[in-house]
Amino acid sequence: MIALANRVCANFAAAEVARALAEHSTSQAEHATLTARAEHWETLVNEQWNALCAAIWATAPGGAQVERFLPVRPLTTGYVELRVHDTHARRLVVLLTGAQALAVGAHLTAYGAVSLDRIGQKLDPGLPHVKAAPPFPTEGTTWPPATPGGADRPPAAAQP
Repeated sequence: MIALANRVCANFAAAEVARALAEHSTSQAEHATLTARAEHWETLVNEQWNALCAAIWATAPGGAQVERFLPVRPLTTGYVELRVHDTHARRLVVLLTGAQALAVGAHLTAYGAVSLDRIGQKLDPGLPHVKAAPPFPTEGTTWPPATPGGADRPPAAAQP
């Protein structure tokens, strides 16, 4: 399922790049070629998106919810386990590599921030306050010279 999601993302990115390049094309022929490529990638995205949604719905027909206790658990094997349950209370476990878990977490964070922003909610009240760092002391601090003595010349062994 993750491989299918990766293909959807890659094809979507390829379509976006082709559209952007078409906007900056220098000839009508180049524009037509790039637009046709973008449409090809978008067709693949639509087909694969439908396949991805079907796979997700086949796995969890009524949707899935994250378990309240230990929904994410790092394993000693280097994998991360995501525990969810569907609407029939069947437990599902998604096994992710560390990189996949990090990517999923980053995407969920970004999508959550964008969603909240679109409905007018701001994240600032929900985030913990970060205290300002004290200023760096400047008295009594000496900095080394930018170029140590003789650094602008070749080493002594290389001098003629």
